[in-house]
Amino acid sequence: MADSIFSTRTSPSNDAGTRLSILMYHQVGCFKAMRAHRANYCDAGRFARQMAMLAYGGFNVMTLEQALAGLRGARPLPPRAVLLTFDDAYAGFLEHALPVLSRHRFPAVVYAISDWLGQRMRWAEPAPGRAEPALMSAGQLRGLREVGISVGSHGVSHRKLAELTPKEQALELTQSRAALEDLLGEPVQDLCYPFGSFSQETVRLAADAGYRSAMTCLRGAASGSDHPLVLPRKAISFGDNLLGFAWKLAKHRPKPALEEWRRWSRQRSSDPAAVSGRASVSAPVDVPVSASDNDPCSNPICDPFSAPVSAATGPSVTAKVGIEPKVAVLPDPLSVQAS
Repeated sequence: MADSIFSTRTSPSNDAGTRLSILMYHQVGCFKAMRAHRANYCDAGRFARQMAMLAYGGFNVMTLEQALAGLRGARPLPPRAVLLTFDDAYAGFLEHALPVLSRHRFPAVVYAISDWLGQRMRWAEPAPGRAEPALMSAGQLRGLREVGISVGSHGVSHRKLAELTPKEQALELTQSRAALEDLLGEPVQDLCYPFGSFSQETVRLAADAGYRSAMTCLRGAASGSDHPLVLPRKAISFGDNLLGFAWKLAKHRPKPALEEWRRWSRQRSSDPAAVSGRASVSAPVDVPVSASDNDPCSNPICDPFSAPVSAATGPSVTAKVGIEPKVAVLPDPLSVQAS
């Protein structure tokens, strides 16, 4: 199955018209000013203004289905294509994000942790004053599907996959998918790596588990040169005003770590036997960043390279860092009730 996933990729020569900004959000709500963990938060007021900019600025917010079809060349991507993603399935999404999305008829994808539904976020290291927000319940997650929001897997327990054994990784990937499919009564084919942590082996295991796409914390715009199980995103942080938001939308140049994964993907696509080594990316989003630098990937302490790159084996990377547009018609968000 891994080889068939690779074979669906668009040729890099088609990249010019397949640029997609995949925006990464976590919590949306009302928060006190902070200097740490900023990539985990987005102010509700700023989020509303960001979505208004997309709506009135000529951007085309797509469903995941449309975005994946465009990236693999099955259909054209429109200009200024955008995909909205939300990690962890925080309950605050229902109050602060969903009404705004409904207002603009924007689709989105929420990635849920199967063993944490209805609980509080406790996988992060305890820190003074750091809240433990509630996660969506099973009923709330089912309600999202009723209003046109897609649901993907974020693992069973929000563990760093690249640090687990292959057997442990396989269980995280297969069990989370099975649990969410049982809950939703429909296929769950899309994945987001917890903490952005994955390796070449993780990619192969994700393909074997039946996933068709996977989101990372690699920074850059997605294109046809990206493997569907190694899709880059643009993190939206607490400190991003409209100017910073617009800059991230316009910035398409990939970070070095993404370039190396693209090189690995091209090698794997042309000759699966050519890649025998193991690349590893671990990108926790809760690394503190300064007030002047909201992007954890550009923090000086986050050198993405921990070992030389070999053309034969692919990248060895450890990055510690934190069509029909607008077609989804979303009903009244108040209809999504807690179970």
